[in-house]
Amino acid sequence: MATFENHDAELLSIDLEIARLAQLCDISLLEPGVAEAVLRGDQSLCPSENPVAWGKLRGLLVLHYHVVSEVAATDGVDAAADSVRRALELVMGRMNPQQR
Repeated sequence: MATFENHDAELLSIDLEIARLAQLCDISLLEPGVAEAVLRGDQSLCPSENPVAWGKLRGLLVLHYHVVSEVAATDGVDAAADSVRRALELVMGRMNPQQR
C-alpha cells in the first residue's frame, strides 16, 4: 500500500461489506461501543441467527482496524483518520436512509 488512493479504495471495499453484513445481522455499528463489542465476539448483539454473516462481519472489522493501523504507521495518524472519514462518507452515501 503505497498511496492514499490504495488505502481509501481498500477501506471503502472493506467498509461496504461490513455495512452489508451489519445489516444482515441487524447491528448498528455506529452506536457507541458496538464495534468494540463485535470485536470482543459478543454475539448477543446479533438478534438474527446468522453465524456466517456474524463471523465475516467480525473478521472484516478486524481487517478494517489492521488496515487503519497500517496506514497510521506508514502515513501518520492524520492520514489514517482521513482515510476512515472518506470511507465512512462514501459508505453512508451509498446506503438508503432506512439502512443507516
